[in-house]
Amino acid sequence: MTSMDQVRDGFVERLFASALGTMDVFTVYLGDRLGLYRMLAEHGPLTAGELAERAGMYVRYAREWLEQQAATAILEVDDAAKPEEERRFSLPAGHAEALIDPESPYAMAAVCRSLAALGGVLPKLVDAYRTGEGVAVEGADAVEAQGDFNRPWLVGSFASEYLPQVPDVHEKLLAGARVADVACGVGWAAVSIARGYPATTVDGFDLDEPAIALARANALDAGVADRVTFQARDAADPSLCGQYDLAVIVEALHDMSRPVDVLASVRRLLAPGGTLLLADERVADAFHAPAGDTERLFYGYSVLDCLPTGMVSKPSAETGTVMRRSTLERYAAKAKFSAVSVLPIEHDFLRFYRLDP
Repeated sequence: MTSMDQVRDGFVERLFASALGTMDVFTVYLGDRLGLYRMLAEHGPLTAGELAERAGMYVRYAREWLEQQAATAILEVDDAAKPEEERRFSLPAGHAEALIDPESPYAMAAVCRSLAALGGVLPKLVDAYRTGEGVAVEGADAVEAQGDFNRPWLVGSFASEYLPQVPDVHEKLLAGARVADVACGVGWAAVSIARGYPATTVDGFDLDEPAIALARANALDAGVADRVTFQARDAADPSLCGQYDLAVIVEALHDMSRPVDVLASVRRLLAPGGTLLLADERVADAFHAPAGDTERLFYGYSVLDCLPTGMVSKPSAETGTVMRRSTLERYAAKAKFSAVSVLPIEHDFLRFYRLDP
């Protein structure tokens, strides 16, 4: 039998390990934002002085960060016994992929940026939990992290692997279709569709001006700006009704205060025969406790970000990250979609739905 002391000790060990992990996340954030990992990957091994000079930073901070990163085995040091000014630090190749390649399926820098952004709003969340008000996580960290979460699969698989599994949609896109990317964020879904289907045009809509500015830059860099437009505009605008053969919403519906209204607006965007494809979290169909790691991740984001974000505007459906399949089906029915199906697309974190008017 497990004693109360063992339960206590196990819990304390868990929180201590979590504290170490939190420090890893925040120090990785510093290395990401200061460009230190890229410097080490391209020019390493480097001493603290060399890194400080290349990165334009204060050398004492550079040395402390390098030593901490080696102590926690994120970086490697050539000889820990050398004088501190002579030690050379390097970034292992496997770690480099996770930290500096935003299109790798193993990319993790976006997670660290996201958690750093959440840390900045914790005092506001304390007040919000008392009042029932919402909290929006804003700033470059939040905007970029949200886009980079989905960038690997959107750029790597969306148009080349996932959309071809929906044959009628795939054929329309090949022939040349008009697509609405609703709540487009920084635009990777639109960029992917335009890259994969040269005859198709995409209009992205989002109310976040900084996200739209990044989306335009991303489309330009990808060479598809001639077939992709991004507008800081409400997709519910009546002038857009009936113009689109396909609409997509990628990992955004659960954040919305009034998801039924949004779905109804998207239904009106669609031309006859048009379809909505929606990706959202692959949560369990029912609540279980204790839960697996993926469900724990979704609940963590719900508590800290998605539920408070969805409560900024009132009235709110108060959905949160853990939007179960039955909830989505209920929202779709209220928005007068006649058919909802789960697509046979395999993804560790997302479930893909098709909604037909």
